[in-house]
Amino acid sequence: MERDEQSPQLADSLGLRRKSRSDSSAKRVSRACLHCRQRKSKCDLDSSGSPGVPPCQRCIRDNRECVLGGSNRGGRRIRKNKMKNFTSGTDLSTRIEPLMDTTSPSTTDSRQNAPASYSNPVVFVQPNPPATVSVSVDDEDSASIDSVPRNPSDAWQCLTGIAKRSADGLSPETHTDSARTGNGFPSFSAFQNGAATDFHPTSGIKAYRLVQARSLDPGTVWQLVARYAENFHPYLPLVPRKYFDRNALDAFATNEKHLLTAVLTIASKDLVERPEIHEYCSKYMHELISGIAAGADCDVEAVEALLLLAEWEPQGLRPRIERVGRGEEDRAAWMHVGLALRSGYFLGLDRTSFRGDASGDTETEARRRLAWTCCYISDRLISVRIGRAFWSRGPGPMTGLVSQDFPSLQPVKSDEEDYAKIFQATLDLTQLYGNVHDVLYSGMRTSNQMMLMGDYVKYVDDFRLAILRWKSRWGSLPCSTPMRATLQLSYEYLRLYTNAFAFQAAISQSLVSKHKSNHHSQREHLRATFNNVASMQDARFIYESVDAAKAYLTILVDEVHPEKHLHFMPLRFYLYGIYAAVFLYKARSFGVMPNLEEMKVRELVTHTTEVLKRASAGPDDIGARYARLLELLWQPKPAPALSPTATHRSSDLLMQNTLNHLPEPSNYVHFSPANDFSWLDLEAVGDFVSGDQIPGTGTLAFDAFQQEPDLYQSGQDRCQPWQMSPIGAACARQLAQKGVHLALTYATNLEAMNALVKELRSSQADALRISIHQVDVASAEQIQTMFAQIDQEHGQRPDILVSNAGYGKRIPQVWDISLEEFDYTINVNLRASFILVKGVVDHMREQRWGRIVFMSSIAGYGGGINGCHYAASKGGMTGMMKNLATRLAEYNISVNDVAPAMIGDTGMIPSAQAIPEVAAGIPLGRLGTPDEVANVVSMLVTTGYMTGQSLLLAGGLK
Repeated sequence: MERDEQSPQLADSLGLRRKSRSDSSAKRVSRACLHCRQRKSKCDLDSSGSPGVPPCQRCIRDNRECVLGGSNRGGRRIRKNKMKNFTSGTDLSTRIEPLMDTTSPSTTDSRQNAPASYSNPVVFVQPNPPATVSVSVDDEDSASIDSVPRNPSDAWQCLTGIAKRSADGLSPETHTDSARTGNGFPSFSAFQNGAATDFHPTSGIKAYRLVQARSLDPGTVWQLVARYAENFHPYLPLVPRKYFDRNALDAFATNEKHLLTAVLTIASKDLVERPEIHEYCSKYMHELISGIAAGADCDVEAVEALLLLAEWEPQGLRPRIERVGRGEEDRAAWMHVGLALRSGYFLGLDRTSFRGDASGDTETEARRRLAWTCCYISDRLISVRIGRAFWSRGPGPMTGLVSQDFPSLQPVKSDEEDYAKIFQATLDLTQLYGNVHDVLYSGMRTSNQMMLMGDYVKYVDDFRLAILRWKSRWGSLPCSTPMRATLQLSYEYLRLYTNAFAFQAAISQSLVSKHKSNHHSQREHLRATFNNVASMQDARFIYESVDAAKAYLTILVDEVHPEKHLHFMPLRFYLYGIYAAVFLYKARSFGVMPNLEEMKVRELVTHTTEVLKRASAGPDDIGARYARLLELLWQPKPAPALSPTATHRSSDLLMQNTLNHLPEPSNYVHFSPANDFSWLDLEAVGDFVSGDQIPGTGTLAFDAFQQEPDLYQSGQDRCQPWQMSPIGAACARQLAQKGVHLALTYATNLEAMNALVKELRSSQADALRISIHQVDVASAEQIQTMFAQIDQEHGQRPDILVSNAGYGKRIPQVWDISLEEFDYTINVNLRASFILVKGVVDHMREQRWGRIVFMSSIAGYGGGINGCHYAASKGGMTGMMKNLATRLAEYNISVNDVAPAMIGDTGMIPSAQAIPEVAAGIPLGRLGTPDEVANVVSMLVTTGYMTGQSLLLAGGLK
C-alpha cells in the first residue's frame, strides 16, 4: 500500500532482507500450526520471542501442543484420483479403529477436561477423518521433481534431495506413520479436537518402546522389574541395584533399554495367564539382539542383557519348542554368550581385568569389571556344557580378583546377602571347570589318546584334590538356602564332570581290548567288564562319578524347593540334573550298579522328574520338557511275571548280557546302546528316546521266511512254499549289516535256511545271534512254541517284527472260492500277523521301543490279479496296521506295512523274460527286486518318526 512512497534505500534493504531469508534455511513464519490451520485463523509465531518457532499465541492461550504443518506451496500440484483417496482413507481408518475400540462411548465425552493419565490414555477420534494425508514439497525440490532427468547426474541429484528432505524434514504425520508400520507394535496416538497429535516423549518410561506402543503400561513394567529383583536377580546379580527403586524406572528405561527389556523378558517367561506380555517383550528383545548383531551402538548394559538371556533362555526367543527337551537351550545360550563376548571386546571390557587400568569413574569401572567377569564365567560354563572350545581368549579376569573388586555385590546392610563372596566362590569354581575342560576334554583326538595311554590318572587325581580344597574353603559360606544349593549343585556336577572322564576311559580301554575271537557283542563285552568294578584300576573314579551324579539329584530333590527356588534358577541347574540322570542311565546299562542300588537310582530319577514338573509353569517350560525326556529314557515299570511255559509274555532283559537263561524279574534293564550317544549330548539322547535311530548291537529282529502267494498257480490244492522267501532273505541281510540279532522262521526248506545263516555269519565281523525256527504260522500253537524257543535262545522277545509270512491261491472269481480257502488265507495272512504282534508288543511297550512291519500287497488297495479272499486278508492287514500305529505311538512303537507288487525272483513271478507281458504292463517297464523291498523295510525300521503308513512298491501300478 505504501510501496511507492518508500525510498530506494529502504526498498533495497527490504529486497536484500527477502533474499537473505529465501536463501537461508531459517524458519519460515508463513507456515501455520495444525490447530490454527484447522480453524483457518492467523497463526502468530512472532510474538513468543523466537520468530518462526512454535508455540504460537493461540496454542499458548489454549494450552495446546503446537505443531507446524507442512508447506503446501511450490511445485506442480497433482490431484489424486478418487481411487487413491479412497485407499488412503481406508488405511487411516484401519489404523484408528483399534484405538476406537479401546475407548468406550460413555467415557469419551468426559475426557476432554480430565487430567492426562498414561495408564489410561486420552484418545479423541475425529468423526470423519480426512481421506488423504498431505506430504509437503519444498520449493527448492519442486523443480527437480518436475523436470525429467537428462543424465545420471541429474537423477542422482534428484534422489539425494529427496533423501535429505526425508531425513531432515519429516512431518509429524509422516514420522508417525513410519513408526506405526515399522515396528510391529500397536501405536499410541492422541487425536485431540480432530487434530492428529502423536505422543512421542523423548525420555522416561513413557518413551520406552513397549510403553509407547501400549503393549505394556508403566505399572506392569514396574511389577515385572520387582518380580525379577525378588526371584531371578540373586542368581546373577548383574542389574545395578539402583534400578530396583520405583523412582529410577524412568532412568532405567532411558539409559538401559537392552537391560530393561531382558529383565522384562525373563520376568514374564512364566506368566501363563498373560502370555501376550512375554510375546511383546520377546519380540522387542529379539529386535534389540538383531540390532546388536548388526552393529548398533550399545554399551555395557547390552552385554549384561545378553548374559542374562543366556542364563535363562526364555522360550519366547526360540522359533519353535520341542515337546521333549533336546538341548536346544544350550545352542541359544552359546550364541548369546558369543555375542556378549564380541560386544565386550569391542567395548574394551577386557581391560578391566587389571585394577590399574581404570578408564572412568569407580562405579562405572566396577560395573564393567563385573560384566566382563560374568562373560568369562558364562563362556566357560557353556563351553563345558556343549563340549566346545572357549571363545574368550587373552587376559581373563583370573588375575587375583576377590569379592572387594565387586562393590556393587557387597551387602549394604548387615542382614543382606553377601553376593560378592558368593560370586567369588563361583568364580573360583569356574576356574576349575575351565581347567578340567582344557586338560581332559580339550579335543577328541587328544582325549582319546589320553584315555588309551592312561595319562589322565594323574590329572584326575590333581583335580579331585583341588575340588576338595574348594569345598573346604567355600563349603561353609553363610548364605541363604537357594544360594547354598547353587554352590552345592555346581560342586557336585564338577565332581561328576571330572571323574566321568575316567569312566569313559575305562569303556574305551575295554572296547579296544576286545579280541576278534570274542563272539559277544560290544554291549555284552562291556557288561562283563564292568560286572566287577571293584577289581578295576579306575574303580575309585567310577564310584565317585556315580556318587556325584546321585548326590546332585539328591540335592535337587531334597533341598531345592521346586516352586519357590528351582522354578527361578538358571537353566544350567536343570541341565546339570539331566546330564546326571543320563549318566546314571549309561552307568546302569553297563552293569555298574547292583540290583538294590539300581532300584534306588530309579526311584531317585522318578522323584527328579516329579520335581522338574512341579518347577514348571506349563508343558513348554524347561522342567516339563526335560522331565519328559527322562521318562522316555528310564520309564520305571514293574517287571511282568512270566507264565510257566513262557509262551505269551516277553522276558525282562534285553540283549545286554551273556546269560543263556531267563533273568529274574528284578533284573529289569532297558535297552541302551553300548557307546552310541554321549551323556553330554542331549540331542543324541533325544534322538535315541524318540526312535530316530535304530538301536545298534543287542537288538533282536523277527523275520518270517514264509512264501508269499503264488499268483500263477492254478487249481484247488494249497500252495506249498517255495524254497525260501527272497524278500525275507534280503531283509535279513540288511538288518544283519546293522548289527541286529535275528530269529528267522521257515516252513520246510531247512537246507536253504542253513545256507542263508552261514552267509550272514561269514559276512559279519561281530558274530550275530541267529536262530532258526520251523513253524506253520497258520497254527497259533506253533507260533507260541516258536516264541518259547526265542525266549530260550535269545533271552528276550524281538524288538523288530517283520511279518513276511503269506499265502494266496489265484482264484479270481468269488464263486470259485471255498469257505475253507477263505479261512485258511485269512489265518495265514491276517490272523498270524495278529498273533505275532501279540507275542512281541508287551516287550516293546515295556522298553518303549519297537518296530513292526507288515508285508501287505497291492491287493489291499483293490488291485492285483487274485481274488477277494486274498484282497480281504491284505486289506485287513493294512487296517490293523493303521489302528495299531495310532494305539502304540505313545509307546514309541512304529507300525507300517509295505505293499509290493510284481517282484521278480520270488517264485511268484519267475522273471520278466519268462512272462514278458507282465513287465510290459508295469509303467516302470520292469519287475521289482527283493533288495528293493528290503530297502523299504530297512527304512521303516530305522525311521521312528514314520508310522501308520502303507507304502505301495509297484513300479507305478495303482
